[in-house]
Amino acid sequence: MSARTRTLWITLLTLTALVNQFSVNVVRPSTTYKVDALGGDATMVGIIAAAYAIIPLISAMSLGRLAQRSSTLTVLMASGLIIMAAGSAGIALSPTVWGMIAGTAALGFGQLVFTIGGQSAVSRVAGESNVDAAFGWFTAGVSAGQMLGPLVGGWIISSGPGGGDLSLGGIDASIWVGGLVTIPGAVVLLLTLFLRRHGLDRAARAPQKKESEKKDEEKASALHILQRPRIGSHILASAGLLALTDILVAFVPLLGQNAGLTPTMVGMLLAIRGIGSLVSRLLLGYLTTRIRRELLLVISLLVSTLCFGTLPWIIGVFWLAMTTTFVGGFFLGLGQPLTMTIITMAVPPDWRSPALALRLVGNRLGQVVIPLTAGAIAAPAGPSGAIWVGAGVQLLSAAEQSRHLRRDPGGKGTKGQDDDEADD
Repeated sequence: MSARTRTLWITLLTLTALVNQFSVNVVRPSTTYKVDALGGDATMVGIIAAAYAIIPLISAMSLGRLAQRSSTLTVLMASGLIIMAAGSAGIALSPTVWGMIAGTAALGFGQLVFTIGGQSAVSRVAGESNVDAAFGWFTAGVSAGQMLGPLVGGWIISSGPGGGDLSLGGIDASIWVGGLVTIPGAVVLLLTLFLRRHGLDRAARAPQKKESEKKDEEKASALHILQRPRIGSHILASAGLLALTDILVAFVPLLGQNAGLTPTMVGMLLAIRGIGSLVSRLLLGYLTTRIRRELLLVISLLVSTLCFGTLPWIIGVFWLAMTTTFVGGFFLGLGQPLTMTIITMAVPPDWRSPALALRLVGNRLGQVVIPLTAGAIAAPAGPSGAIWVGAGVQLLSAAEQSRHLRRDPGGKGTKGQDDDEADD
């Protein structure tokens, strides 16, 4: 594949990842405000946050195998965006808190379908020497969406009927915008099917496999993947990182409301976290040539835990909260692409889509268990308790990762690209 084709494909994936996360980060904080407006409490916020992950939890491995077998991934990604639009419509149209659960579940499933397709496409088109940079750019698109989504959502709610009084009209308008924006992204992806002369669709096509390779692919069960060294550890780290991100999206609106922040100010806080992650992910290719991936992952877990663990105490001092959130977002943003790369390089090429899907199973399990736990704790302790639950999970993961680093201080692949030997 030519460098130009690879660049075009990675650019398209990055832009659609931006759209995907823009939608999620408009709809999900707005959903929290709608729960509050309908009389729901912090426990219900936790239940709805968990509903986002229920269907993905049981379907991720099957979707991963589907992605591995698919000759092209554009239809899979476009389907995910369309399902997200349908889920957002369900949330906006629902007159009750309980009715929002089904829409949130559809939103989460659509996001998973897109993510598995997108991550699998990155692993196909990125050369091994460029895998860190490719995943860095893809997740930079994620961070850009996480930055822009809360800003736009907060602005729509504040500008809606009621003049910023959190009226249902403004909240539902925000959810509609978040859902409908995915449709143009799906159309663009489907158009690539007609651009084969430019190589875009072919770039993400799976090569034809020999019979022996197909048999190797069949061995890519969850058990076989987990038997690879350190895979389980990195899946746990990924789950902790994403769970904290989800808890911030779900509970910072409540935390900010208690501290007297407007929806626009809360949107700014969530956006500055996205900016921090965007910056770190653009720098990831450079950082992994200087620092061992596993060590960088431990640093990511520790510093983001420290920053967000202190946020409930300082959120009332807005400039300090903004600074802390930016630093926390920078280090939080490193963890996800690092775990994608480490897991991708730790399994045979024919196992990569199922392995990335298993990572997403771990993520979604964390998104079910941790928000439910956080929501239960938030009922008596308030939203601060929910954020401390997420930070505590990351701290445990950092301790587990550090234990392995002490056992193998030199490690294979002190610099990022040396880890390519992990497939041998």
